[in-house]
Amino acid sequence: MTDNEKSLIEKLRAVYSETTTEHILCPHNDRAVPESDGYSCFKSSCGETMKIWLKLDSDRVIRHTGFWTNGCAATIACGSMATELAKGSLVTDALSIDARAIADALVDFPEGNFHCAGLAEQALRTALINCLEISREPWKKMYRK
Repeated sequence: MTDNEKSLIEKLRAVYSETTTEHILCPHNDRAVPESDGYSCFKSSCGETMKIWLKLDSDRVIRHTGFWTNGCAATIACGSMATELAKGSLVTDALSIDARAIADALVDFPEGNFHCAGLAEQALRTALINCLEISREPWKKMYRK
């Protein structure tokens, strides 16, 4: 590990919990999910964008999740945690995941970064609603970009 990498990790740990730092340095589910059943691309008022992909099994349980963001370190952590919290849940149950649940799961998440959890909540909720819409009108899946 280089001195620059060590310095960065020290700076992250000075601001964020170990859980948040882990999700920043090694984000979970940081990939697109091919042939997803739910997708969203949500842009925040501050200009950050988050995309979320969800793949369901035959029982409507979320089996695969993915995200992408052009946001800051806190936004990366929130996208990572949001997709982790959703994985293994029914779509209808995952609708209860809100910004507070995402921030709480990241442990001692700074209030100054709470808007990042809000972005992850909105992106996740939009992808979940897309799952429900696609289940009612599956032909719409063909028209995704």
